[in-house]
Order: sequence, then C-alpha cells, then structure tokens
Amino acid sequence: MTVDLTEPRAKLILERVRQRVAMWGDTGRTLHRAFAAVQAANQLVGSGPGAMGAEFRPIGRRVLRLNEISEEEAFWIIGDVRGDVLALETVLAFIDEATGRGRSPQIVFLGDLAAGTLGDAACLAIALERFAAAPSRTIFIAGDRELALTLENEKATDDRRPRGLADMPVPDALQNSLRNLVRAISELVEKIPVAAICPDGMLLAHSALPRESILAAIENAQTLESQPNVLRAFAFDRLHPRESQVIPSAISGEGPAKPEDFAKSLQSLNRIFEIPVVRMVRGHDAAPEGHRWFRNYGDGVLLTITTMADELPIEIGGSRRKPSVARLKSKRLRVVRFEIPESIAIVAQQIFPNQPAVTHKENSSATPPQTSAPEPFSLAMDSEPNLTKLSTTVVSTNDLQAIKIHFERGVRLLAASAWTGARQAFQEAANSDKNAHECLMNEAVACLSLGLPGHQDALRLCRGLLQSDAANAWVHFNMGVSYLTNERNPIEAGRAFRAATQSVPQFADAWWALGLAFSLRGDRRGAAEALAKAAEYGCQLSMPSSLVGTIPARELTSIFEALRSRVLYHPALTSPPVPLSQA
Repeated sequence: MTVDLTEPRAKLILERVRQRVAMWGDTGRTLHRAFAAVQAANQLVGSGPGAMGAEFRPIGRRVLRLNEISEEEAFWIIGDVRGDVLALETVLAFIDEATGRGRSPQIVFLGDLAAGTLGDAACLAIALERFAAAPSRTIFIAGDRELALTLENEKATDDRRPRGLADMPVPDALQNSLRNLVRAISELVEKIPVAAICPDGMLLAHSALPRESILAAIENAQTLESQPNVLRAFAFDRLHPRESQVIPSAISGEGPAKPEDFAKSLQSLNRIFEIPVVRMVRGHDAAPEGHRWFRNYGDGVLLTITTMADELPIEIGGSRRKPSVARLKSKRLRVVRFEIPESIAIVAQQIFPNQPAVTHKENSSATPPQTSAPEPFSLAMDSEPNLTKLSTTVVSTNDLQAIKIHFERGVRLLAASAWTGARQAFQEAANSDKNAHECLMNEAVACLSLGLPGHQDALRLCRGLLQSDAANAWVHFNMGVSYLTNERNPIEAGRAFRAATQSVPQFADAWWALGLAFSLRGDRRGAAEALAKAAEYGCQLSMPSSLVGTIPARELTSIFEALRSRVLYHPALTSPPVPLSQA
C-alpha cells in the first residue's frame, strides 16, 4: 500500500514535516537534545524489564517475548533509518495521523538509526524522545551500527565495522559533544533488546538470528540472555538473499563459520522459548523498493523493511528509495510505502546532505555533470561533510563561491518555507562577508517568518541594516510586518510603514500595511487614505472588511498570512528585493 501524499490533508502533514526537519538543522542543539534523550531512555530502561513496551507485557530483557498486542490498533515496525531525518519524520507524522489524537502509536524500531551522516543525532533524538514520551508502547531494538559502538577493535578483525554515530561529521567545536553522546548511547545499547517475539510467532530483529549449531547448546531463555556473543547474532549475522540460510559474522558468535539452515534455527528458538516462531521481519538490507519479501524462505516467512529514503545508485536505476514501514493489525501484516515529493526531499538534502561518493570527490576538479539540482547545490554537498574545513578555510578567506553556495541554499529553503534551515544558511553566508546586506536581510525574513520566537532577532537584524542605510524602504517594511504580525503592535508597525512610504512613495504594499495599522488603531480616516494610496499604486492585497479595528479574528489571521507573504527578500546576491510570495 502506497500513501498518496498529494491529497490536501497529506500536504498539511508534509508542511509540518518540513518544519520539523528544518528544526533539526542546528547540529549543536541537536546533539544536546540527543544526549538528553539518551539519558532519559537510560533511566527508563534501567528501572526494570517492564519499562520498555510494558503494555505488551514483555518477558525477558535482551530477547523480549510479547504476550499481548492489541488487534484493534496498528502495530508499526520501522526499519533502517540510517540518519535519514526526512524519512523518519515523515513516517512518524503519518503514523501519528493514523493513530489519532490522545493515543500514542505502538512502534518497534529495528535499529540502525545512525550511519555516519549529518542526520544521525537527530534520528536518535527523534526515536528516543518518542520512547521517553511513550515507553510502554515503544520498543527500541539494537542494530549492528549501535552494537558496534560497544565492541573492542579486535572484535572487528574480519568484518568491516559498520559506520555509525561515532562517524557523524561535526565541526571540531562539537567533537566533545559527539563523544559524550557516543559514550551515553553505548551504555544504553548494552541494556536494550536485540530481538522481540510477537504472540503470533513473528520474530523482530535487525538482521538475522543465531544459527542452529550455536542454539543447540542453549537450554532455555535465561541461558541465552546471559551470552552476549550469541545475542549479537541477531544484529551482525546475515541472511542469504537466495538460499534459506543464516550466514555467520566474525563479530558475533562462535563455532564453524559456515551458513546454516534458517528453518532449523527458527525451530531451535521454538525449543528455547517454548513458543512457536514461524516468520520474521527485519531491517539491515537496503531494498531499492523500500521492502522485500524473501520468497525462497517460504511464502510470508521473511520480510525486510527499509525506512530510509536516500538516493539510489545509478547502477540500479537511480531515483529515490520509497521509505517503508510494516503494519500489523488484526494479525495481518502489510507494507506501507511513502513516495516523498521531490520538493521536500531537496529541502532535506540541503539541511542534511548525503555523504558524497568517493568517485564524486575524485572528479571534483572536472566539470560537474548536469543534474536536476542546480550546480551550487552540488557544490554545497561537496563541502558539507567536512564542516570544520568549510568554516575555517572557506569562510575565513571570504571565498565568494562559499557565499554563493550558502546564499542559494538559503533561498531554496525560504522558497520551501523551511525557515530555521534558511536562517542558518544565511548566517553562514553572512559570516563569509560581513558587508553582505542581502544575507542579513534574508536572514531577517526567515526570522520574522518563524513567528514570535524569531521576532526579536528579525528586529535586531533590521535595525543593524538601517544603521548603514536609514532610508532602506524594504527593511522598514519588513520590520513593520514583524511588529504587526508577531507582536500585534500597530503603533511601532505604523512608524515603520510610514518610513517605507516616505522613502518610496509608490510602495503599494507599504501603503496597504500602513492602512491596516491605522485600522487596528481605530483611525478610520488614516486607514482610508492609506488604503486609497495602496489601490492607486496597484496593491495586490485585498482590502479588510472593516476600517475601525473590529476585523474578525479569522479574517485578521488570513490578512497577516498574506502580509507575511509580501515581505521582501533578495532571490540572488546583488539582486533587487522581491516579495516572498514570488519565491
């Protein structure tokens, strides 16, 4: 089942997702939130075995046996995310919508939230904050990228250690914060489950299960729980893509390093846990289509779920992976897929660019190939993984190319209404050139669009611009919009709009906004005169229904939204300002 994201209701949800993704663009703040979420999860898990997934009445600690799953409610299974903030926020937003208000959804995370990308800390924070908010209905299963943080170096001699949170690219100033987060998550990973068995016999794990030869020496569940080398097999061992076999990993388990029968391994789990285990849902394998049924294991026996939505390699067709989740309801297992629109995917890529391929870096001196994304976006992706180099080398030398990269990234984020990400991009551009008035003006637009939280910053930026150019009508207008829509202050707003009309007498939007300010002050005559001027100069905004300050609240809200769309920004460096609605 594929979710239609073109419906009006879905578009509203995606707009909230867009804002949430932009909110995680501040790396320092995100690391802090992730650390706090890990600490909260550590306390909850340390309080006893029933702290995680208590409503399912679990038995065990590292391998949970769930006694109850409501058949009336959906039970959601989220696969590998690997630092894809957009995919995680999207699927959680629609899961919440499907669950309804007043009730937290039932969710299982199958591990691998991180993969050495810029979005790693954000994904950890999102998942663990959700666990802390609803621990009784949330289960977090460790993947190989989480468990690898707890291994000594000699444990990974034969198999390459998977990239994880420790490989997240951050500036030097945030390295200590990242190390603290890695230590905290390592402590948590030692406590959380590596697998769960549902009442209908469905095994949930990140990758595989221990082989029959290893399980033969284990008598019961308590013995299995006490053997960490065997437990690692749920995350590190592999399943053969064509044969029904478990492939051992050098990191987990002991014994002969040869594949063994998958069905016999399931039977061994039946014996140990004294419950039937007949099918499995896992993550680990990044299926291009977002999920994959392994038919050679039997009909409906093995399902792989991939929740990330990254770009696929050219050799397997390119395009974007459709993030998928599994839904169990009334004992029926279904796959739900999301086809994320390219417009919002590009926004996420601007904030959390993917790790560039080696071949792309090697060919960076050559002319970049033409793609659907503009050239500055490609250059920004080249620079982002080494954030320290970007801030200390490119910025300090006032590289005009760096200014252009950040500025155009901010413009795209403005057009996508991703205000927080746009603000950060313009800050980076302004750091490259303190005299870039266009960067400061656009940052002010992003701040005032954030609403009341960004109001004071918008005023500060506008006042700074007016110190060097007191007659700048565009800055006066934007300041007035922030005063009026965020602070509801028609007096200060009126002064700003009056200054704008004095500098540019034909400024139609400023006359209209001045008329609105007069109306809210109860000055009917002043409002009528200003609005008449606005109509004379061809203002595109509609006239309010009242001129004496009694505009209905609903109409006033729509008026303020329309006014915000007319704030002026620079679409390019050295270009004249245009209304934000033309972005």
